[in-house]
Amino acid sequence: MQLKNLILGALAPTLALGLGTTLLTPEVSIGYSTIGGSLSHTQRDFRIYNNFTDAAANNNQTPDAQFPGYQGAVMAIWKGTVEWGSELHGDGTGDPHQPTGLGSGGANFDASFQGEATGTGGTNNNIHSELSGSSAGVLAYTETPISDGWRIRYYSDWNWQDGPGTSVGGGSNIDLQSVACHEYGHALGLGHSTSGPATMAAFIQSGVNARSIESDDSNGVKAVYGTKSGSKPRITGVAISGNQITVTGSNFDATGNQVWFTQASAGGNGQPIKVTNLTSNGTSITATIPGNAGPGDIQVRSNGTAHSDLSNAWPTDLNGTGGPTCGITQLGVGTGGANIGTLDSSDNPQLGTTINVVATGFNGSSSGILIIGLSPATVPLLGGTIFLDYTNPAATLGINLTLGVGAAPISLPASPGLAYVSGYAQVGTQDASQPQGWAFSNGLQITFCP
Repeated sequence: MQLKNLILGALAPTLALGLGTTLLTPEVSIGYSTIGGSLSHTQRDFRIYNNFTDAAANNNQTPDAQFPGYQGAVMAIWKGTVEWGSELHGDGTGDPHQPTGLGSGGANFDASFQGEATGTGGTNNNIHSELSGSSAGVLAYTETPISDGWRIRYYSDWNWQDGPGTSVGGGSNIDLQSVACHEYGHALGLGHSTSGPATMAAFIQSGVNARSIESDDSNGVKAVYGTKSGSKPRITGVAISGNQITVTGSNFDATGNQVWFTQASAGGNGQPIKVTNLTSNGTSITATIPGNAGPGDIQVRSNGTAHSDLSNAWPTDLNGTGGPTCGITQLGVGTGGANIGTLDSSDNPQLGTTINVVATGFNGSSSGILIIGLSPATVPLLGGTIFLDYTNPAATLGINLTLGVGAAPISLPASPGLAYVSGYAQVGTQDASQPQGWAFSNGLQITFCP
């Protein structure tokens, strides 16, 4: 059967959600409803066939350390899916609409991201893809039953937008991450909710609100998979040395553990790349990274078959060979017209060492401040890309420098817990002509190496 959803209202500024006529009678609670069934460990995978034809569906090409190796529509759908996870996905960042973080399910459920597919697949292949044409205002639909797999289709007549910004135009412009989040709720076993604010509601406001699941949605996924168990395996970090990965966390079994990886290339059957029969002291597991594993998420499955025996998903950037992808990436362009220039660095950012950042091309100002931090913030806006909040001393470190002269050294933190995560840097100079009173350079994304 098909769950047909997200029908655009003809007059109201809302998106109406309708169910196909073949839907079984749901089990109704005060808000959420269920359609019967759940996803076993063999159906936790999801892939994206990126055949989206709108340029806006793939115009976000800024790397994000919490979604390594993928941009555009694939990243947007990945974000919409991990919102249902048992806890924050990595450090939770990646969506400016959700300052408290991505990953709000609180149940014994976490999906396994398996990258890109090479086709739309069948109705049970767990693939997201675009579908040509339209259907009476329907935006997208989920093909069920779910116990043996699902498929989600997005009609091409809509203008799909991949974010990550929160400004989505009206009319036929649709936020892909929001729709993916709603549709994946059906794949989890949820029907529509009678709670108006819920992501699974039959009517949702246009825009980006459906990216973030609400308490009713969380209660629904808990009803299907159970509230997150205190004994559920939990990943809190990874470390990579050569072709060895050490996963740290809690509640790992003494024997019989598995580490699940995302496949390195498009295609496959959707099943995770697995290393099995691993021992643990309860808080760490070491495995040899398979040659066919790539950037994506890792998970630990303990020695059991319950929903609570699969860990949270942890973003990990393997560069196809077992080594981390680390370095410095230029992010976007600066703002502020004549008073702003560029920020650059070519150093290898190893933990506990120093990198040198050079600001060039600044006019009309002799000094500025270099701002670095471990988390992006929401202001000031830097060309729609990543930026830092220079008003928060707890999150950032400002270094005065002479613009365009020499290099500013930055001492990187030495904590191993920061390996393979990103910090951010940019230069600001006071400029009364700008809305914030400051003009800013482009940003740098600094992915720390071990």
